[in-house]
Amino acid sequence: MNKPKYKLGDVVEFIVNDKTQVGTIEIVDRFGTFEQNVEPSYDIMVDNWFNSGEKMFCKHVVESLVLNKISH
Repeated sequence: MNKPKYKLGDVVEFIVNDKTQVGTIEIVDRFGTFEQNVEPSYDIMVDNWFNSGEKMFCKHVVESLVLNKISH
């Protein structure tokens, strides 16, 4: 099991529905999810879901779908 690359409070760009979103990591699960335990996962709060102005909480985002850290 790898140590998580990102930490609580990091603002990251990640892939969801084959598009990118930007959000803040709210929860880090270093052991993955109930669906997989190969890589860490994150619960990420997006403030502007696909430019709708709405918030969305994305759960169980696996680390391989996180593209990069924007800030922390």
